[in-house]
Amino acid sequence: MADAVVVEERQEKALPVGWTWTTLGGITDTTRKRVKPQAYPDLRFIGMEHVEAQTMRLLGSVSAREMRSAAEYFESGDVLYGRLRPVLNKVYCPDFEGLCSAEFIVFRHVRHLDSRYLQYFLNSWDFVSFASHLNEGDRPRVNFSQLADYPFPLAPLAEQRRIVA
Repeated sequence: MADAVVVEERQEKALPVGWTWTTLGGITDTTRKRVKPQAYPDLRFIGMEHVEAQTMRLLGSVSAREMRSAAEYFESGDVLYGRLRPVLNKVYCPDFEGLCSAEFIVFRHVRHLDSRYLQYFLNSWDFVSFASHLNEGDRPRVNFSQLADYPFPLAPLAEQRRIVA
């Protein structure tokens, strides 16, 4: 319950001129595109093990033709957020089209939000702390509905780009 209070206090903080408070769900699109990897044999596949914890770096990938389970399709500029064990903080913004594990929430690229700004927001300690306390157990997972109401400080697009430059 203490986390909810912190979120409410954060939302009341004043933002710079031109910024506005919204929510993660109000500013993003997470439409799922579940596909069979065999239909996309030439694309790369990113599993949870391919994204380094805490760093937003890709460690590698494999060919989609090697995969058998259904996967999520992503495009360049989407943001992949590891929903399994959110404390590991696995966030990556690919610059290529590919497939990924269903253990990722795929935030689709949208016009009014720089993907790198979203990536840095999801990688922030406040957000990681919030997401990490939503579920318990040895394999805690978050889903988008749990994250959707989290306050999001939306800067003008030019300012977003300046912040992540």
